[in-house]
Amino acid sequence: MIAFIGFQCGKSLTIPEHLIGVWNTTDERYADRPFEIRREEVIFHTGGSNFDTYRIKKIEVESAPQKGVNLYIIHYELLGGKVRKFSFYYDPTGNGTIRYKNQTEMVWTKEKS
Repeated sequence: MIAFIGFQCGKSLTIPEHLIGVWNTTDERYADRPFEIRREEVIFHTGGSNFDTYRIKKIEVESAPQKGVNLYIIHYELLGGKVRKFSFYYDPTGNGTIRYKNQTEMVWTKEKS
């Protein structure tokens, strides 16, 4: 079952508060490449001080087979209007963690503000 959390059509998105923030991993391959989820955009750091910012078009959530874990799908817009999907599992246990749908072995944690 998929539920739409929000959509962009003249109104603001409803990004869950627990997802908003900067997310890091200790995995050496991505240690300098955090991502950030904001209310209306997602930012992917690409190394050093470089980053790409994209406008969020909509967000979906569906219950995952694991108890208490949801699959989130953020649809974001590239230049030229093409839409891409950013899919990840969110586990609220502890301070919350994110695992990419295609790289579940890698754990992302949110920076404390």
